[in-house]
Amino acid sequence: MVTPEEVELEFYEKFFIAKNLEPYPVQEQALGHIFKGENLLVTVPTGTGKTLLAKAAIMLALRTGKTAIYTTPLRALTEEKFRELCDDFGPENVGFATGDYKVNGGAPIQVLVAEILWNRIYGDRVHAPADVVIMDEGHYFNEPERGYVWEQAIIGLDPRAQLIILSATVGYPMSFVQWCYLTRRVPMALVQSTERKVPLIHEWREQYLIEVVRELIQAGDVPAIVFSFSRKQCYEWARLLKSCARFVTDEERNEIEARITEVLFDTGFAKELKPLLLHGIGIHHAGILPRYRQLVEELTLDRLLKFVVSTETISAGINLPAKRVVFPSLRKYIKSQARLLKPSEYHQMAGRAGRPQFDTEGLALSLGPEEVIQEFRKEIKDLKRSGRNVEEDKIRKKYYSKAKTEARARGDVTWDEESWQKLVDGQPAALYSQTKITAEQILAIGLPDLTIEALPGVALLAEATPTDKAEDDEGARIRQPKEAPVPAAPLAPMPKQAGDNIATVIDNLLLEDHEKRNAHKRLAQITANLQALGVLDERGAQVKGEMIGKIRGMDGVFVYYALLAHQYTYEEYRELVEYLVDHDVIQKVMNREADDKKRQWILQRMRELRRENPHVTFDDAEVEYNREFPRVLTKSELVHQEFLAKVPHADLHGGKTPKDVWAKMEESGLGFLDVVEKFELEREEGSLFTYLARVMKAAKMLREVTSIDDFGILEGKIRKVLAEIDPRVLDEK
Repeated sequence: MVTPEEVELEFYEKFFIAKNLEPYPVQEQALGHIFKGENLLVTVPTGTGKTLLAKAAIMLALRTGKTAIYTTPLRALTEEKFRELCDDFGPENVGFATGDYKVNGGAPIQVLVAEILWNRIYGDRVHAPADVVIMDEGHYFNEPERGYVWEQAIIGLDPRAQLIILSATVGYPMSFVQWCYLTRRVPMALVQSTERKVPLIHEWREQYLIEVVRELIQAGDVPAIVFSFSRKQCYEWARLLKSCARFVTDEERNEIEARITEVLFDTGFAKELKPLLLHGIGIHHAGILPRYRQLVEELTLDRLLKFVVSTETISAGINLPAKRVVFPSLRKYIKSQARLLKPSEYHQMAGRAGRPQFDTEGLALSLGPEEVIQEFRKEIKDLKRSGRNVEEDKIRKKYYSKAKTEARARGDVTWDEESWQKLVDGQPAALYSQTKITAEQILAIGLPDLTIEALPGVALLAEATPTDKAEDDEGARIRQPKEAPVPAAPLAPMPKQAGDNIATVIDNLLLEDHEKRNAHKRLAQITANLQALGVLDERGAQVKGEMIGKIRGMDGVFVYYALLAHQYTYEEYRELVEYLVDHDVIQKVMNREADDKKRQWILQRMRELRRENPHVTFDDAEVEYNREFPRVLTKSELVHQEFLAKVPHADLHGGKTPKDVWAKMEESGLGFLDVVEKFELEREEGSLFTYLARVMKAAKMLREVTSIDDFGILEGKIRKVLAEIDPRVLDEK
């Protein structure tokens, strides 16, 4: 058997010396820990060669007769790494698995999507899934929908396995390392660097957006991304940019026109997008069709588009670097509440500036508020014209102070150079728990014997202390814990492993104590609901309801009850699926005309009632409307009400609304673009596509879980419609 030192020499020979490459200092530091068999977190900027570190751990495992798992968050990335590792280590040594595909399951190296690793960890509590586990893209720990997979996999992973986490730059990494140590009871080393291959420069400018755009295009500092925090503003700024002279040459314009011909439709948003593209301007946000977003990305990567006006979506997981990024505003609105950007948000977007293959540096430009600039420029100009002494700094401060006062008075916020500097100096996002306890997790991970050990949440619910903090709105679960040192010596071993059952998993979540208490309460509530339906016995063991553990992203407990207690026609199954999908943007638009009529009736009735009683409110008149025009509840709503009456904690299963977007399309025979035109959804085409895709995927999952053919029929019908808009849908089966 070869020694780790011999494998290390072989690795350097194969991947560096033979290719005439020099390792980065940060790579050498990380490789030292890997070949010593140590657990490790590597957090470095993109483009620092993290994949080579994974290959080092894999080579060490392979040469020393051990097994390794390489896990990624995305199927496409998993497939890419599988092919790459086959080339490096031979196809006979590498296996691959996603949710519906498996290759060479007995190979010593396995490339898996993250959920498969989670399943293996909690499906076998006796054996480690592999001797070495490499988690690539570890910053997905902060992904709101799937971050729990990374967190719970770390908690449940056998401490004998070497754990290597490779991540983009994150804030407060030592706190995360300490959490891993306290959870797994084994030391974890940290290798970090913030040094980018292309340095990033931050600049504050008191200029109008249009001035900056003209300077960038004149200097050739493009492509540039202009970040907006609302879709409406994207269109406004794109139109502003179009007022400039065309950004592309005749040759570039002809190439753009040739490439967009096969992609853009003749109707819908394409009519607005086409002239922008031909001018050298792209728009990118979730309300745009996926095919149009991909077109904008490709044209920008090929340096044909000079400016892309985008929401934050382009900064998360999309390969679209630029030479410059521009922040015309540092303010965003969340549910009509204004706030300034967080440092983590700013750094994620600013990090798009600087392309390794083209640029010597990236530049992130932040602009002062346009109305403030306009005011102080005017006063300075007037004073200079009159020949009077001008103290420009004093004048600027006066108008920034005025803007802050006025913003506070109207419940708004504004920004200045000082607030911008705080963003620049702030930390990127820290890794922090995104786990939200679900019935699926409870059934997969398991409960302690409830006849011997009561759940902590039962006592906490009985206390019902009003000081317990609820989760904040708008993603406040991603917080920045204080830096804390790793303990110098191991603590006394705990009586139970961190992943023994769902209660111990909660005890080890990367949460503050009050949030752990809330998680324990939720566990107790879901457990009580499952027991009320007979899914769990008094010990907490599952006795029926197997389908609940297979339903992801939906209220599996309600689905189980609904399908068990009632019979459905195809139309009723269709209605149920739309009811379950949490996406009501399109339904609200389609209901707009009826809602406007309802509002007018209520306002008219309120005016009439106030003739006799001036204290009558809108709500009073709405009660009369509902009495006069009662809405007939759908079958799904009636079944849901019946279900809620049977569980002690009904509030866990709320938030559902009846929707009939697909039902109207199917019954009327309207195609996708027909619906866009009829309901004026040109700027929500992407939202309509997303909604239908979610309904399709929900139907597909329910067909796989229940074997009910009507769900498969529903999936097939929607897939056919979506494939006419984006043929890639056919490849997702």
